[in-house]
Amino acid sequence: MQIIETEVFNYDELSDSAKETARQWGRDHTDYCWWDDSLTSIKTFCNHFGVKIKDWEIGGFSYSWMSTDADNEHFRGLKLKDFDPEHMPTGYCLDCTLWGTFHKEWKSSGSALLAFKEAIDEAIQDIRKDIEYQYSDEAIEEFLNINEYTFTEDGKRFY
Repeated sequence: MQIIETEVFNYDELSDSAKETARQWGRDHTDYCWWDDSLTSIKTFCNHFGVKIKDWEIGGFSYSWMSTDADNEHFRGLKLKDFDPEHMPTGYCLDCTLWGTFHKEWKSSGSALLAFKEAIDEAIQDIRKDIEYQYSDEAIEEFLNINEYTFTEDGKRFY
């Protein structure tokens, strides 16, 4: 039998080059944890108007878009004064973006359809920004420190 000793380090104790290796490991082992809540918020917003999502692609580092079947018929009979810009049907923060942007844009443009499209676009931008932040050096470093991961001197994860 052999006993092999290995020195392990907390993230903050690593050299700059080892920190980059550790951050890359962190990025490779991190998923965007708010995706389900984000999609639920958007679907709930669409369902409120009877709008269906046709297709979408959303990512932090790529072109993002969402297509729906929204047209003027979905908003016929609605009045701005009856619409609450602070409505939070799912309780997730993206509701604020969707409902607040919709109200603000409808009030500004007079077009509920245009406001709806702007709200969806703004929500997608918020998701993208959140994804970009989650994979930033700052967020990854926090993730590594909070979870007290340990690494070898060269920044490889020690299990």
